[in-house]
Amino acid sequence: MTKDLELRLIDAPFPDGEVVVRDLAALTTALQELTTRIGRHVVNTPGPGRTMRFMEEFAELRLRAVEPGSTILRFSKGPIDKLDLDLEQHELADLRFWEIIEAIRADERPEWTTELIAESAGKLVAALREAGPRATLSDSAHPPIELESSAINVETWTSRRELTDVVMTAKGRLEKVDLRSHEFRVRDDVGHAVDLKHVENDLPAAHLVGQWVLATGKGILVSGQLVALDDVSIAALDDPAADLEDGHILDLDEILASAPGPDPRGGLDLNEEEFSSFMKAARG
Repeated sequence: MTKDLELRLIDAPFPDGEVVVRDLAALTTALQELTTRIGRHVVNTPGPGRTMRFMEEFAELRLRAVEPGSTILRFSKGPIDKLDLDLEQHELADLRFWEIIEAIRADERPEWTTELIAESAGKLVAALREAGPRATLSDSAHPPIELESSAINVETWTSRRELTDVVMTAKGRLEKVDLRSHEFRVRDDVGHAVDLKHVENDLPAAHLVGQWVLATGKGILVSGQLVALDDVSIAALDDPAADLEDGHILDLDEILASAPGPDPRGGLDLNEEEFSSFMKAARG
């Protein structure tokens, strides 16, 4: 099931058979992310097929060689030590991958492209533009597709953002402060980040970096999800974990003393008539 993938960098500004490590990292990361996300997208489509894990094995890339000509990066793709079978989902994932590569060449984003796939395609475009003026991508089943840096644009793959006039809020830890661009960022405890653009009170707010804040501004949405706020004001918030970190730990005696019900060290408080009835019931 292993396949070959060849990326040829043409007229790149480095010696034949070499590649800048920074460019190599960006190219390999973008290619791997793109193939993985396409595989996940195919698995999530209706119909029978393999599991997500198997599809990610199918999408796995391994750099096998760097060769002259100008510079050729040779990859192996797919799981090793598996039966050489092409299942329907694998074929669809492979088809989608080459549709994206052809779309990059044409500088046109296909309608079926998800935001995550578009994001990965944009990273690949950016990496290709940095690596050199031209490149080709091919495998044993597909002839080389030539990609010209001047004809491809990251903006084609940029997420479609919707700037609203609705005032929204975001809570989180202030983790980025840029006084020059007036752009900050907050991130909540589950890892969701919201960019803050045109922060109005940027100087006093900058002192809150690393602390919990409440950001208020006009919402910017991608696929209905809040990703940024514009014309932002920032206010300090109490750390929601502070009470847990500084709280008093109750010992067993305090817990029992505050618990409802009878005194655990006491007995039944009965009058004579109640005690007589209790003993009569106990004797049967």
